[in-house]
Amino acid sequence: MRRRSSILLLALFLCAVVSCKSKKTAPAAPAPAPEPEAKVEVLLLPSQVDAVDFRILFLTGSVDDPAGKEGLTALTAELMAQGGTAGHDYPELLDLFYPMATEVDVQVDREMTVFTARVHRDHLDGFIPLLADVVTRPRFDAAAFTRLRTDAINSIEKGLRMTDDEQLGIQALDVWIHEGHPYGHLVEGTVHGLSFITLEDVKGHWGRVFTRDRLVVGMAGAVDEALASRMREAFASLPEKGAPKAVIEAVEPRDGIHVRIIEKDTASTVITLGYPLDVGRDHEDYHALWLAQSALGEHRQSSGRLFSTIREKRGLNYGDYAYIEPYVDHGSTTKPTLNIARKQHTFNVWIRSVPSENRLFALRLAFFALDRFIREGITEDELGRSRGFLDGYTRVFEESLDRRLGYALDDLFHGAEEPYLEAARTGFAGLTLGEVNAAIGKHMRIEDLMVVIVTKDGEALKSQIASGAQAEVHYHTEKPAEVLEQDRSIVSFDAGLTKASIEVIPVEQVFEK
Repeated sequence: MRRRSSILLLALFLCAVVSCKSKKTAPAAPAPAPEPEAKVEVLLLPSQVDAVDFRILFLTGSVDDPAGKEGLTALTAELMAQGGTAGHDYPELLDLFYPMATEVDVQVDREMTVFTARVHRDHLDGFIPLLADVVTRPRFDAAAFTRLRTDAINSIEKGLRMTDDEQLGIQALDVWIHEGHPYGHLVEGTVHGLSFITLEDVKGHWGRVFTRDRLVVGMAGAVDEALASRMREAFASLPEKGAPKAVIEAVEPRDGIHVRIIEKDTASTVITLGYPLDVGRDHEDYHALWLAQSALGEHRQSSGRLFSTIREKRGLNYGDYAYIEPYVDHGSTTKPTLNIARKQHTFNVWIRSVPSENRLFALRLAFFALDRFIREGITEDELGRSRGFLDGYTRVFEESLDRRLGYALDDLFHGAEEPYLEAARTGFAGLTLGEVNAAIGKHMRIEDLMVVIVTKDGEALKSQIASGAQAEVHYHTEKPAEVLEQDRSIVSFDAGLTKASIEVIPVEQVFEK
């Protein structure tokens, strides 16, 4: 086909040259070919069940927030989901959903916004027009807008800042790592940005980013091509195109370790460490690094090195975990949240709350444990255990049809050639110890770590860290001799921190602008 097209183009070119010579005039410029209309893309996962799972995915998120209006995408999506439609206010919509035993939820991240729902096939005729109206004909109710904007500001000022130190540290680190980048503010926005968003801003933003060229309709269960056609028609009234998509460039690591202490009146201390990671799902070292991450500290699992070192042997906190991809934690979940796919990743370590009397020791222990893991790598025993664990554990990730649909949409985002979890299990099976340890040595490091510490008396901690003062550790039970012997190296572990690389900020400044 390419060869035939080339011959045709050459013939047309020669014909144009001959015509030009004979008429002695410049040929008329050909009219540009019209761009093809953006059609609604549909992804189907048929299954022999009596319900349909919907994931209405838009390739938009906080990266599309205008400067000074941070939080606009999330607020727009929330108003779509909770503000009613042109034909029904929100209470009326809930009344219509009730006999169908369904609802429409929304999740917003950096580059993805997804509306989710599940309904029995018998209710499709009544549900599809309502679902489509939520997205294509939002009510833009003024009272709902004011309520949701107030809720968003309160969730930052009175929720994240005041009541959830662990998420405060995790989110503050993520924003700090991406400072100056499209990921460089909280997905929910900033207090300043949300305060200046108007209802007219929301209306305009909806037309710019909730467009057909950014839309993928995902459906699983009792689905077929006839239903796909109905969905294409239902969403055809959306604007075809809007704003250009944000350019997501790689984030370079900072030179040296940097510490940001968020000072607030709290009884315990949270420590979160990380740096930008240049390993995505298409990288040759991705599966090796995932296995290494699991050996270091799988989310809410007790088999990792960090958990063993910090909690099991020393009893300093509840748990300690590592991540090579963003992990949105919803409390007790052990499964990754889906449709938060991103082009830029980070390596993170989450040290859950420790008593503040042990905060300096816990920080040095985290440095010590990471440094040792990187220098020594994992053992054959850890390789076998982590491989076997992940082979079974990843099957739990896809136990529901809705989750399989979510993974299929993420695969579409990443341009995967085969299903993500199947590829991972194949990748784990073929890994050697040398390959895993080479990936650890290549991609894991402590010298470029960025550290966020949520604690009280921040200036005092800053002075302790910068001075190299020996850390104290307070145990409430007896510890084995080998642990106490190792502690002698940890209390004075030198990570090369200087006073200039440590800053203290009050919690009121976090996520303010």
